[in-house]
Amino acid sequence: MKISILGAGRWASNIAFCMDKLNYDVLMWERNEEKENPLFLTRKNKYVTLSENVNFTHDLECAVKHSNIIIISILSQALDNLMSNVKKIKGYENKHYIVAMKGVEATTGRRLSEILLDNGVKKDNIAVWVGPGHVQSIVAGQPTNMIISAYREQYAKRLTKVLTREKVIDVTYSNDIIGTEYGAAAKNVIGIAAGILEGSNMEQKKGPLMPASVKELGMFIDALGGDKDSASGLAFLGDFQATLFDHNSKNLTYGREIVKELSLDNDKIREFVIPCTVEGIKTSDALILKKNQFNARASEQQQLKMPICEAVNDIVNGRIPLETAGKYISEKITEALEMK
Repeated sequence: MKISILGAGRWASNIAFCMDKLNYDVLMWERNEEKENPLFLTRKNKYVTLSENVNFTHDLECAVKHSNIIIISILSQALDNLMSNVKKIKGYENKHYIVAMKGVEATTGRRLSEILLDNGVKKDNIAVWVGPGHVQSIVAGQPTNMIISAYREQYAKRLTKVLTREKVIDVTYSNDIIGTEYGAAAKNVIGIAAGILEGSNMEQKKGPLMPASVKELGMFIDALGGDKDSASGLAFLGDFQATLFDHNSKNLTYGREIVKELSLDNDKIREFVIPCTVEGIKTSDALILKKNQFNARASEQQQLKMPICEAVNDIVNGRIPLETAGKYISEKITEALEMK
């Protein structure tokens, strides 16, 4: 089977590693950069080593035409720009797409599958693949479960068989693409909150943070047409160990370091922000935008509240002093737990 992967970062390299182990014919694409990606030169990065079965290209048309299944793993805020180029390629709309990334577009509040739809991809050909796991753990053979959601059930169920890597990744199916996408995106925001608590010597508060954020997101998902129980599924609660406790988590590390450094912008913090690997920052903007869009149409009784996500958004945008950030998150956890 042929697989095309659009992207060549940390998670994309993990996907290539897993597809390689399944003996698929893998072609990875990355746009031309001034400095060539070491993965393209040596078949290695700090996480994986790929076999000769994996090939590389900077030709987007070549990558799209290589396979009927296209996995996208890039920075979420760059997806619309990528798709604006993909849709110039004849027949792109008939390909089958898997969005293997987590986020919500900060400027519009669109889910990532909605960006594909708006760029002409057929609804039945879109799936999202998310769930717990860090590259380091998966490459080391530590088993995990991930989740596929799609607009068409038959497509999602087919992909669970295509993507499952025996004894390492078990892929299961959910029919709630709305809840899956929002859950996968929002967990990065909660990761920052957990880091802020950790950096503030309030690590015990991570316990209450979990049920409070599940309640908050469940109400958000329900209001936007999804299944609130998805907040308790693999995309959100199921990813908490990797996001709230594993120090491979960029969002957790960022939250902890901004409090310890008492800075949103010094050399140490820029290690995380400049590569744009802290997806929770922009996602907090997007979730608050989406909440405000909903509230503008809703009655007074239906108004959505997102105290924890709003608190993270306030902190990362400099509206709350970092000296009191942990206390602020703690207060919002209580507020979320008391929501009706």
